[in-house]
Amino acid sequence: MTDSGPLYLTDEFIRNNKLLKLDKLIPVIQNAMASVSKNDEVIQPPRTIMNIPSLNGALLSMPAFCKYDDALACKLVTAYPKNADKGLPSVQGTVLLFDSTTGKVCAIMDGIEITTWRTAAASAVATKYLHNGTAVLAILGSGTQARSHAETLDYCFNFQQIRIWNHKYEGAQTLTKELTAKGKNAVAYHSVEECVQDADVIVTATFASSPILKGKWIKPGAHINAVGAGINHHSELDVDLYKLACVYTDTMASAETELKGLLEEGMTIEEVGDIINGTKSADRGMITVFQSLGMAVEDAVSAKLIYEEYKKIKK
Repeated sequence: MTDSGPLYLTDEFIRNNKLLKLDKLIPVIQNAMASVSKNDEVIQPPRTIMNIPSLNGALLSMPAFCKYDDALACKLVTAYPKNADKGLPSVQGTVLLFDSTTGKVCAIMDGIEITTWRTAAASAVATKYLHNGTAVLAILGSGTQARSHAETLDYCFNFQQIRIWNHKYEGAQTLTKELTAKGKNAVAYHSVEECVQDADVIVTATFASSPILKGKWIKPGAHINAVGAGINHHSELDVDLYKLACVYTDTMASAETELKGLLEEGMTIEEVGDIINGTKSADRGMITVFQSLGMAVEDAVSAKLIYEEYKKIKK
């Protein structure tokens, strides 16, 4: 490495060089979630969104600092829904990692790998502290987050069976075949109800803008990681399910805005970090829901991990 300018790491480089290994990423994310709930160890202002109506686009800024990992970073995300017509991703992200003592840019990183795996790692941490059983994993969706969650959760809990549902059955079949090729007992389902029946852990990773998962289908003690988002962050689960469940999230600061609808219904929402820190306890006999909102600090500590791992391979 030289001092001529910041390091640039592509998603491909991060992936091919295994700079986000789960055995190191998951503890880093757990520490970040715990730090958020301690209040004085993380700085992450609300993300700013600049809409560009004339171009049907938006630019989002997500800065954060984590004292525990000495990680200072900012993720910039662009959202251009019509990019699909041009053969480009609708959402693109870049993470800037800074030296926290000087403000110098240490590295510029593509954001897809970071977002993909830190999201799954956060769900794994929530599952660790909230689950009541790990025999059957059901995943609704077959895209990037479905894949990363299947790999990450199975890495942590070694499920006896992984079930996949997707609104297009072919998508469920494709992911099932990928998992089967890796030696997993994976099954594709046509129906959400059948897919989640008696499941211990459920992941919703879809773009559904209306509920696809109903409370009457879920067994007591099941844990749900709600990751996807349609019009809002709580569109995949029906109201009855939320009323049956103990609901947790990564940060109440974001929940007050992004989960406002649930709070207005009188529902209590807790932070997973409080469970990690031992300041509150989880009722594992109840249905539990981790409403994943995503945090800038997760991007920051993930980027710091990548940078430190990169320095090791370049010695």
